[in-house]
Amino acid sequence: MRKDTVASCVFLVAVTLQVLSPPAVADCQPEWLYGPDRQIPGVGGSVHALTTWDPDGSGLEPEWVIVGGYFEVAGDVIASNIAAWDGTRWRPLGTGTNSSVTALAVYNGELIAGGWFTAAGEVDANYIARWDGTQWQPLKSGMDKAVYALSVYNGALIVGGYFTTAGGVSANRIARWDGAQWQPLGTGLNYPVYALTVCNGELIVGGDFTNAGGMPAEYIARWDGTHWWRLSNGMDDWVHALTVHNGELIAGGGFTTAGGVEVNGITRWDGTQWRPLGGGMEGGVASVWALTVYDGALIAGGHFTAAGGVSANYIARWDGKFWAPLGSGLGGGATFPSAYALTVYKGGLIAGGGFASAGGNASVGFAHWDGTQWQSLGFGMNAFVHALAAYNGELVAGGGFCTAGCVMAKSIARWDGTQWRSLGNGIGSEYERVVALAVYDRELIAGGHFTSAGGVSANNVARWDGEHWWALGGGTDYVIYALTVYNGDLIVGGAFHTAGGVQADYIARWDGAQWEPLGSGMNDEVHALAIYEGELIAAGEFTTAGGVAAERVARWDGTQWLPLGSGIGSEYDYVRALAVYDGELVAGGKFNIAGGVAASYIARWDGAQWWPLGNGMDDWVFALTVHNGELIAGGEFSTAGDVQANRIARWDGIEWQPLRGGIDGGRVFTLTVYDGDLIAGGDFIIAGDNVSAYWARWGRSGALGDANGDEFVGFADFAEWDQCASGPASVDAAAVSSADCLCIFNSDGDADLDLADWAAFQRVFGE
Repeated sequence: MRKDTVASCVFLVAVTLQVLSPPAVADCQPEWLYGPDRQIPGVGGSVHALTTWDPDGSGLEPEWVIVGGYFEVAGDVIASNIAAWDGTRWRPLGTGTNSSVTALAVYNGELIAGGWFTAAGEVDANYIARWDGTQWQPLKSGMDKAVYALSVYNGALIVGGYFTTAGGVSANRIARWDGAQWQPLGTGLNYPVYALTVCNGELIVGGDFTNAGGMPAEYIARWDGTHWWRLSNGMDDWVHALTVHNGELIAGGGFTTAGGVEVNGITRWDGTQWRPLGGGMEGGVASVWALTVYDGALIAGGHFTAAGGVSANYIARWDGKFWAPLGSGLGGGATFPSAYALTVYKGGLIAGGGFASAGGNASVGFAHWDGTQWQSLGFGMNAFVHALAAYNGELVAGGGFCTAGCVMAKSIARWDGTQWRSLGNGIGSEYERVVALAVYDRELIAGGHFTSAGGVSANNVARWDGEHWWALGGGTDYVIYALTVYNGDLIVGGAFHTAGGVQADYIARWDGAQWEPLGSGMNDEVHALAIYEGELIAAGEFTTAGGVAAERVARWDGTQWLPLGSGIGSEYDYVRALAVYDGELVAGGKFNIAGGVAASYIARWDGAQWWPLGNGMDDWVFALTVHNGELIAGGEFSTAGDVQANRIARWDGIEWQPLRGGIDGGRVFTLTVYDGDLIAGGDFIIAGDNVSAYWARWGRSGALGDANGDEFVGFADFAEWDQCASGPASVDAAAVSSADCLCIFNSDGDADLDLADWAAFQRVFGE
């Protein structure tokens, strides 16, 4: 039906609106807004296990990839440590597990998960559980310690790990489950089992052990159904992955030799002896954590940057003669990026691990190779946001990410209200980051820890003129943490000692042409800057400013540094954030005293002395801003004042209050206001009850008429208008209550929902 036809059909309903008695405008409450741009492109953590499972056998339901690891969300759903992906969307499996999942298998048509958890769903499940398609069930009393590997052998489920008992029965690191009870495999092994497979009718076991069944067996052994046997002289270090390729057993791990032969992390057993595969793996502490066979080739994943002398980032393929990369491989997201798990699904290869991108596309912990290239799995950022600012009507985010939305955006991106876009070629390279943003002389300034911007050499600070990146003189010799503008100059604070080659300890100014120090600077790092009563305020870890005692906070009057009372905190404390609220200076950080009075993590300066803000927080404050006349604090705290306020809270001038469900896990590093809404950035992935990866938006739901909160006005919202016009709102459309009608559809801010609001909504709907 055409929109104008639908509109005319509802017109007669609309004219009845003036007889409604809608709630007062004051009843409109802000909330954490959902947006597809804030989903995780992958999972919000690391993946350690993968398998495929068809939940209804030969039924209509498609086969799923089951993903286990250490994460809280998958795509746009909350999923604790285990989730299912059907090739299009993510699904939780009940309420998941209470700790990490490290092994997966299918046994008797049911999904089996093992790991470090002690509960699955609503039941106790000691390190192992089964999912029957509806709910989690324990496998008897489970194990006494963690499970690392699962396989099926001779009709039984084989479990390997760190445990010494299974179902109360002695079973050293390995046991079998026949569907009813646990049994040991001989006398087991002396140290943990990490990998299991079946080859030539025998069970092959790899791990960190040196003894199997009382006999020497260095890191690998075979079980023939009755006895344990060694495979030649084994390896010189742990085995973490096993598979079979072209009839041969393949082993991967942290070893460098197998059977006395140099093999570098990967080897093959031809039935008699161990042999190398090319030159093996290289790059740092090279190791192989996962193996599978895909399209006739052997696929190896792990922590390495080359295979057989060929560049291959953390994943490579072996065709029987040579190693080759899979595109540009995996990268980012961890100090020790790795592929930990591999499986084949619907003609493609799935990789899981501790990474943030695949082939340059955002893929956190989970990636899909279609045989030719890596596919993007989502639209959000793939790593933390550390800085936010508004510039030229757009929201700019800086941090440690390499993708935003569907675009490459190294460390910096801009949000135009609809989608993320890059700023040139971005800033820096892997492991470099943007930490601070400001606007100076109509240009965007980015500071942090980087050596280039847009391909131009730029040491830790750069400017964006709307089209290109430029350096600011010679920049600084180390990281910049804070930026502001004071008396027409750009002020930078951080951990540096020189700016533009001139000595400038921890703080400097750029006058548009050159760098200059501010007095003799500080004796330690500067983390925050602000302007208060016409003076520059600097705060951080220092105890002197310009040679004058100034405990972690000081003021610059344009000529010299001066303290603010007796300062803040004591040894090892610091101030991380500053803001001006209600005519006072507010400081947040890690401290419990300010000006000699108790002040937990946050304090205010009235121009003469320091005061606490209520009872403060129970943990660090990293960010401060002002929104709608209230002070907003973000950080790592879980309470503010005497109320629960997860990572974010608001001070209304009298007391601390939460922002509904707050931020779940992670930390809030930065806060700003954009388009009337409060924006938070950090390393969190949940805000309120929604997935909100690394940035979140707090405000009234979307645009005028956006009833379901998807930031798009469509037919679902039109149906809600109909409900608001004719009576109480439908709870089926995003749980909109009758009290929300005025908030969602009121355009002129009066106390009536009338034809003026209908006309405004109709215009938005027709765009």
